[in-house]
Amino acid sequence: MTNISGNKSVIADADALIGLVSKEDALHNRCLQISRYFLEKNIITLTPYTIILEAATVLSKILGRSDLAAKLLKDFADIEEKLDTNVSGLVTKLYNPKTSKKNTPFDHYVLALAITNNVRVVFSFDSFYKKHGLILAEELLKN
Repeated sequence: MTNISGNKSVIADADALIGLVSKEDALHNRCLQISRYFLEKNIITLTPYTIILEAATVLSKILGRSDLAAKLLKDFADIEEKLDTNVSGLVTKLYNPKTSKKNTPFDHYVLALAITNNVRVVFSFDSFYKKHGLILAEELLKN
């Protein structure tokens, strides 16, 4: 098992949250498998509230699943932020307006959270994070 900042923790991104709650999502089964692995290994998933809002927005506005957006918001209503979220300056430094449309400010926010909180693993399937030296959670299952 990879040592993650002296503890076992990962940061969740919106694609993982959507994959977990939406049975129709192409990533659903992979997300469930990763989630089960986290439970077995006592890995803590850190889920920034901003990313919950991003996932809920995608579910309701883009995927037309306001029911799943409401479920996600309800499931995380009592979330306790366990991350240093004071990362606006770092997001500003990391974000390049000429970057691919695929790499959103939210991706840069998660990257900044990982850097600031010394978390090396992201529960996401976006290669953007690998390009910045982070480990995608699914890779943990291969070790």
